[in-house]
Amino acid sequence: MKFLLTNDDGISSPGLAAIVEVMEQYGDVIVVCPNRDKSAVGHSVTFREALKVQETTVFGENVKAWTVNGTPADCVKMALEMLVPNEIDFVVSGMNIGSNIGRDSYYSGTIAGAREASFFGIPAVAVSLDVFDGSLTNFSESKKLFSNVMKTLLQKQYASNLLLNINIPYIEETQCTGIKFAELDYSIQRYKHVEMSDPSGRIVYWLKEHQAEHIADNPISDFKLLEEGYITVTPLEVQLTDQNYKREIEHWFKEGQTMQQESFLW
Repeated sequence: MKFLLTNDDGISSPGLAAIVEVMEQYGDVIVVCPNRDKSAVGHSVTFREALKVQETTVFGENVKAWTVNGTPADCVKMALEMLVPNEIDFVVSGMNIGSNIGRDSYYSGTIAGAREASFFGIPAVAVSLDVFDGSLTNFSESKKLFSNVMKTLLQKQYASNLLLNINIPYIEETQCTGIKFAELDYSIQRYKHVEMSDPSGRIVYWLKEHQAEHIADNPISDFKLLEEGYITVTPLEVQLTDQNYKREIEHWFKEGQTMQQESFLW
């Protein structure tokens, strides 16, 4: 198999190096990722700036790798359209420094990289580690845990549009409780703005992590299961159309309905 790897922490992230080491066990590895940190950019793509691609041998001669001055979605799109078209069997985005749980699914560049692959009909996973300082992180146990997930996954039959969000607790393999399906818990507001003063005394606002303050009640919540030492796996849908509202919308806006002039106020 041929694997495309990307991330949102940039080419120098130790989490990406860890994923390269894991995925080399399962096939050929190709890397296309941002040339610098692009965390929390969501599924944005670059329109008003030219994309520049730079080849690199940072992972050794056996791993084709490029950096792009764009977002994770840019990187996957560039890879599948221009750099290695028709060559990729599976996409892995990560290993992100910091978990991607709950509402993070909308903010995360890591998940967006995997989601972009789904647009091309290529199965993909986004993988994140529940730790926040990559420079102090030992990935030896995390690599084992992720490898266990991939070993099982690649032995199964899965659809071409498979999209999984995987979060790994920062613990030893022997301490891991298991691997479980988890629901994204949107009820928890993990990041909140806080007010502070900058060095000149002006009021500014920063997003602050509040995860430790929350208690998750849902027994299959990604917040709760990750806290209990489980690797969480959440299948995501790319199709955003809400079919539950289809008939309502069709009823509200009947085909051929014309706007009445008196309904406008200008």
